[in-house]
Amino acid sequence: MASPYCLAMVLCEAAHRDSATGKITILGTFSEFVCPRYPAQVNFVVYYAITDGLGKTALSIRLVDAKTDLVYQPGDHGVVFKAGAEVVFDNPLEVQEGTVGFITNLPAEGQYHCALWANNELLMSRRLLAITSVDES
Repeated sequence: MASPYCLAMVLCEAAHRDSATGKITILGTFSEFVCPRYPAQVNFVVYYAITDGLGKTALSIRLVDAKTDLVYQPGDHGVVFKAGAEVVFDNPLEVQEGTVGFITNLPAEGQYHCALWANNELLMSRRLLAITSVDES
C-alpha cells in the first residue's frame, strides 16, 4: 500500500478547531525559537493535513536534534519529543487534518527537525531553529 501524501505541516503557537464547522484555525506560525538560555522549555502545536491513505495509518510526529544525522531515519535516536496517533482513511480522496501539542525541553541551541511519519515512512519535515536571545540592556 502506498504511503499517504502530506498536503501541509505547519508549526504554530496554537490551533483552534471550530466545534460547529470542524475547521481548524492556525495561530502564530513560526520557524524558530529565541530563548535566553538552554535547556529551554517550549510549547507549540503542529498542524498537519494528509491524503491518499487507505485504512488504518499509524502517524508519528518527532522533534529530532539535527546534530544526530538521524533526522530522516526511523527510530528514537536524537528524538527530543515524540507523539503518535492512528487515523483511518475510508478512501484515498479523504483528507485527514489534525494537531499535536508539544511541551518539551530543547537541550541546546541549534537546528531541529519536526518530522511527520506514516507507517514508518517520512511524509514531511520542517526545520526549527533554536537561537539564543541577545540581551540589549
